[in-house]
Amino acid sequence: MKCFFNTSRRTLLAFVLFALPLAAFAQDKSAETFLRSIYGKAYIGKNAKGVDIDTRARLDRYFTPELAQRIDDDATSAAKRGDIGELDGDAFIGAQDFEISKFDIAVQISDATHATGTVRFSNLGDARTVVVTLVRLKSGWRIADIDWGGQAGKLSALFPSAK
Repeated sequence: MKCFFNTSRRTLLAFVLFALPLAAFAQDKSAETFLRSIYGKAYIGKNAKGVDIDTRARLDRYFTPELAQRIDDDATSAAKRGDIGELDGDAFIGAQDFEISKFDIAVQISDATHATGTVRFSNLGDARTVVVTLVRLKSGWRIADIDWGGQAGKLSALFPSAK
């Protein structure tokens, strides 16, 4: 009986030690899969159109509720004035025009609900790096911010939060 108990404890310990790294790996892949669903075929080639975020439902698919609301409020307000909103280019790549052949995506998991994605690509011959701050919600991974680098700044900076 003692031998069976010790074997069971060892088996359980081995399972736990094996399962924990797999859980972290699965989270990493989930965040990476989310980014690859954005930075994929929609941007590759001369006739690529990018990812459409022209409705609130589409914004909610990619962004945290807070950032989606700020983007939507700005677009609605601008439309009422007969103007365009603060976001006058593609949110994901930080450019109006693009011709991209591939993306290099790396994800660093901070904890169970936070990750940072680094997306490298060449757009019209210009090497670019975009850093994407990710948050895991009940609905899955969502973008909390995008840093386009340099003078381009961050997506969230275009939409100051209400005070």
